[in-house]
Amino acid sequence: MDPKPAPVPEQIVAGLLAAADDFDMEACDRLVVAAVAGLDPLVLIRDVVSPVLREAGNRWHRGEMSVVQEHMLSGVVRRQLSNALDRYLQTADGPSVLFTTLSGERHEMGGLMGAVLAASRGFRAIYLGPDLPPHEIGRFCARRPVAALALSLVTQPGVIDAHGQLSELRKLVAAGIEIWVAGQAVGLLARHDLPAGVEAINDLAGFIERLTRLRTRKA
Repeated sequence: MDPKPAPVPEQIVAGLLAAADDFDMEACDRLVVAAVAGLDPLVLIRDVVSPVLREAGNRWHRGEMSVVQEHMLSGVVRRQLSNALDRYLQTADGPSVLFTTLSGERHEMGGLMGAVLAASRGFRAIYLGPDLPPHEIGRFCARRPVAALALSLVTQPGVIDAHGQLSELRKLVAAGIEIWVAGQAVGLLARHDLPAGVEAINDLAGFIERLTRLRTRKA
């Protein structure tokens, strides 16, 4: 019997948007399950999850998709990514990377996507969800040391005082812990104001490069 062909990302994205238009949660679930099972994690994140969530957000802003449709779609994606993260973590034995967002940043999907990608490559990804103040992140790191902190930034930096929070966080965690910031709003960060040891990551390729470097450093 011939192997089942891998899902085509563009078709998955189109199918998910059509299912959301029809309020068909079961169809959304089937499509995401098939994508998680049949695609390389990088392809899944880059070519399915990121584009479909971005397009759903754009349609909502244009009034072409209701709040409930967008929440339905993002909820299915969140649940299946969480399931995938749990599976990958069963065999992960690499350095620990903590994924969260700064206080006031409630967009969590970037962190979850990063955690799934890291765990699929053998890292012990710790996903704490969004909206944590620096002192709480620091408290966690004091009890459960990690090799790196990965922070997702979607909200404009000035709105949540990202620079101030990053400066505080840098003082609270050990100097050997790398701090990475990535996401849609990372380009708005004033790079010259970032504390030493805080790196802005522009894209998935940069994130993969940091993971590779971290594994080499910890080997």
